Amino acid sequence: MSVPTLSNKPENIDLLVLPPGEKKVSCEISEKGDCNIFTIKLEDHTIGNLIKQALCQDPKVTFAAYRQPHPLQNTIEITIKPKGYAGVNLLSDNVNSLLSDVSQLRESFKKKVQRYKDKSVYYADE
Repeated sequence: MSVPTLSNKPENIDLLVLPPGEKKVSCEISEKGDCNIFTIKLEDHTIGNLIKQALCQDPKVTFAAYRQPHPLQNTIEITIKPKGYAGVNLLSDNVNSLLSDVSQLRESFKKKVQRYKDKSVYYADE
């Protein structure tokens, strides 16, 4: 019995590799002119939600949201309405802050794992 496949499902490589000449992030201004809309390719809800949450906590941001235009596209759109600041700088600052937080989390996790391993070895020798 064969498993049916989706005829409109993108190839796996298209979900992982950006085609030559395409940019990962692009920016446009909303029709009203008060929001920046960033399109990020090869990303999904995981990073979209993280960035949106960080932007919502930033006092320089009036509004932030994200959406995935289509479930079969690995693309997200992040909308930012800044309070008199450049949207590009706000996105960049918040992404850098998230990278720092993830780095600290990684180091803390490594220390805890090593502490657990050291403790386990100690008790295993008794």
